[in-house]
Amino acid sequence: MTELLIIDDDRAIRRSLELHLAGRGFRVHQAGDLAAGEALWREVGPDAVILDLKLPDGEGLDLLERMQLEPPLAPVIMITGHDDMEKAALAIQAGAVDYVRKPLDVDALDAVLDAALAQRRAAGPPALDAGGADSGPPHRIIGRSRAILELHKAIGRAARGRASVLIRGESGTGKELVARALHRAIAPEAPFVAVNCSALVPTLLESELFGHERGAFTGASSRREGRLELAGAGVLFLDEIGDLPLDLQAKLLRVLQEREFQRVGGNRSLPFRAVPIAATHRDLEARVADGSFREDLYFRLRVVEIVVPPLRERREDIPLLVEHFLALYNARFHRRVSKVSRATLAQLEAHDWPGNVRELENRLQAGIMASPGESLVLDLAADAAPIAPTPAGDWQRSLAEVEAEHIRRVLDACGWNQGRACAVLGISRPTLRKKIADYGLRED
Repeated sequence: MTELLIIDDDRAIRRSLELHLAGRGFRVHQAGDLAAGEALWREVGPDAVILDLKLPDGEGLDLLERMQLEPPLAPVIMITGHDDMEKAALAIQAGAVDYVRKPLDVDALDAVLDAALAQRRAAGPPALDAGGADSGPPHRIIGRSRAILELHKAIGRAARGRASVLIRGESGTGKELVARALHRAIAPEAPFVAVNCSALVPTLLESELFGHERGAFTGASSRREGRLELAGAGVLFLDEIGDLPLDLQAKLLRVLQEREFQRVGGNRSLPFRAVPIAATHRDLEARVADGSFREDLYFRLRVVEIVVPPLRERREDIPLLVEHFLALYNARFHRRVSKVSRATLAQLEAHDWPGNVRELENRLQAGIMASPGESLVLDLAADAAPIAPTPAGDWQRSLAEVEAEHIRRVLDACGWNQGRACAVLGISRPTLRKKIADYGLRED
């Protein structure tokens, strides 16, 4: 029998929901505060949770966050008042599947609950790592610091409409996570289409964005839909917008102004219906000042601005991030690294993390692969010192030289265990062996 847990301080609401849901064939458990609700959640392992935002002993958001990080995993539906819509948006960002407003409409609740249970059944049981911890929902912003709370609030405010959003932050802070959180709040059933504006040469980038007609250029043997078209009524995520070439900036500006575009080589106007969300680590004001970025496009994109904090400004989130990445990579690489010493955690919290969360993730991934037992082996002082400035002329190194150095570093971090190194590098063992031979790599 499907088991449900209701956590609400209003006895009348609990009783009414219990009668209604029991009549539908569910086994219902109920609690009137956070402490009792959390205890029942751990004891019963319900198939779904109905959780009030405001409870006598704390915020429902706090318990929701724990429910997303630890088993037993279950979809959570929030109950909210009309004056709590900002917190309801925060709950969606934190992992709730949906929310219902007071006074409760049982038909609306039934629809949300049935959809959540159907999705849970379709997904099957959650994948657990060797230690039994879950890696958490994909594309979720991890943290409980004030900086992350303010970030969630900014996402909630931005999600109220379909205006253009500019996400700013240093490399590795998680700007795409913010874009995906906005997508879940704005148009969860519609596409999320991303394009990296710095990854392609201008001619290819134009075709990638706008699509092309057959015969538009040499090699265009068939019509191709571009990202503007594929995004539909969803979200178009323009990553590294600060690197977009000037001629394409003018064409993108026209799309945003006119809400229409043409494929390369075409003459038929197509509607642009998506919400544009752009991200950059560049100083766009400086680029506007030096003429490398159009001022009109800058203001067109920056209707709403969200700034993602660097990791050094939210060090208190590092233990949660460590827990999350340990669970993620334990599951991915079939490892059992579950213990982090106080000394190691102190090192992690003291480090400045110039590469932000991405650097932390990479260090932990390498540490997990290098750890022979259950305890994380990680020495930031020896292995993760800040990267030195690139020497003059270093850009002239060949791709092979850079690849050889990277493979050697991974092999050293993994104690020359080729299986672990292959998992980190994402290549097969024969490929790794060939590269070791080609580059003449040897264990010191």
